[in-house]
Amino acid sequence: MKKVVLLFVLFIYTFSFAQENYKYIIVPKKFSFFKEENKYNLNTTTKAFFENNGFEVYFDTDEFPKELAENRCLALTVNAIENNNVFLTRINIELIDCYNKSILLSDLGTSREKEYQKAYTEAFRNALTNLKGQLNIKRTSAKSTVLIDNIVAATPVSKTNTIIDVSQLRAVPTETGYNLINHTNNIVIILHNTSLDNVFIASKEIFKGVLIKKNTGWFFEYDFEGKVYSEKVEVKF
Repeated sequence: MKKVVLLFVLFIYTFSFAQENYKYIIVPKKFSFFKEENKYNLNTTTKAFFENNGFEVYFDTDEFPKELAENRCLALTVNAIENNNVFLTRINIELIDCYNKSILLSDLGTSREKEYQKAYTEAFRNALTNLKGQLNIKRTSAKSTVLIDNIVAATPVSKTNTIIDVSQLRAVPTETGYNLINHTNNIVIILHNTSLDNVFIASKEIFKGVLIKKNTGWFFEYDFEGKVYSEKVEVKF
């Protein structure tokens, strides 16, 4: 099989947070004031926000890595607090530790929209944006350059959660790169910029790798069970 050599930049961060080191964020799949999971795509939006700020993020229904499963105090858990009135949708985002102690509370995110989906989406985004200013993240390690060779251009593995949506994805800019969104406005792949215009650090569900542009288009390449797979991604930047 064809082999290629890929040089890309990985960013390795250690975060200092309220005098404690938290590597993980846990996001509930369903907020307490909703009856449905991921109502209005708010849980996915919240997860993506913390991922874009350098945390390793899991839904509370996901299988946790061994390190986190054995020590839940490595993680902070997201709690959304609803405090609406007649005129405003009002949301606070809170981060709590393994002792159920509040570590951070966002400023109030509000919306005057009358349509529920628009109102909650705006209020959540405002609350998350406010929270970002309180994160006090400190990067304690520099950029590292990693050389990966012998990447195999292979047919995507035949597992349901590794197949890229065949419909074209849309690239939505973020502060650190892009979110690749499908036709239902769900985030499929999260991209982080590198020093190369045609290479992004990429994550999709449990898989982490790179998105690289070749002559025939964009490809998501990642390691799975000791093999490196390459899947074509239809995306419009």
